[in-house]
Amino acid sequence: MGMETKTYRGRVEVKADGEQGEFSAVFATLNVIDHDEDVTVPGAFGEQRVLIEPWNHNYQAPPVGRGTITEDGDQAVVNGKFFLDTDAGREHYTVVKALEDMQEWSYTFRIVDGDIGMFEGTEVRFLRKLEVIGVSPVTEGAGIDTHTVAIKQKRPLPSHSTATTDAAWDGPANEARARSGEDEAYYKRIFAWRDPDGAPDVKASYKFVHHMVAEGGAPGAANIRGCQSAIGVLNGGRGGTTIPDGDRQGVWNHLAKHLRDADLEPPELKALDSASDGAADGAGDGEGEAGDGKPSGVPLRDVQVQLDILKLSMEV
Repeated sequence: MGMETKTYRGRVEVKADGEQGEFSAVFATLNVIDHDEDVTVPGAFGEQRVLIEPWNHNYQAPPVGRGTITEDGDQAVVNGKFFLDTDAGREHYTVVKALEDMQEWSYTFRIVDGDIGMFEGTEVRFLRKLEVIGVSPVTEGAGIDTHTVAIKQKRPLPSHSTATTDAAWDGPANEARARSGEDEAYYKRIFAWRDPDGAPDVKASYKFVHHMVAEGGAPGAANIRGCQSAIGVLNGGRGGTTIPDGDRQGVWNHLAKHLRDADLEPPELKALDSASDGAADGAGDGEGEAGDGKPSGVPLRDVQVQLDILKLSMEV
């Protein structure tokens, strides 16, 4: 049987989780009569790997991404990723994100199993098993209640396991040793957050340094004190953080993973109100997310002097 296409319209919601270039779209609704007088029944899609086809199913051009389709309740969803290392992939990603609720989706399929019958008093074609070849953003659609769920941007960088160290921590010094002009893979080994509006090869696009960086810029182990200090910033210490509130959990997950790898229980992530209170207490040191792991207020050397004096007085 030949290929057919169906097309749907929906909204775009920009979210902060996941890898840049990823998207999630509802491309079909099950158990409703669509504008072609077809009813796609639950189980028709199952789980399949698909191509993300160029705009309007342009088969003269290569695919612009790939994805997996699944069913979620009465919806068929594609979770995909545009190829951002190609011009076409970047262009599709930019347009889909910008169109928001004007965006429409189409999918190309072959009918494996189908029949004619009655549904809610209307003669329809039941689509019971489909082979989906590809999903594509398109200009005009004819569907029922579908939408792009999310265009995912890389803000909190994905958690990873590395060696850890409890060496002395100096955040600004380690950040200064990180090289400029490197790719995102390099900076992911040093930082926990990236500004989605910043260029991925610009060091200033990244925050929450927590890895040791050697002379010459080689990334090293995650520093326990650096991770703890960064969580303190998330909780309002050292003046707090300027990253979006919705990114705090993802950054905490990244830092907490390193601490658990070191067999340490990470400090909890405070609610925003509590974190705001902490920011007021810790403001003014000017070191932001690159904090050196030292508490704001009394310098550590002064605390040590006070402890030595107390010890001497007790011995006397």
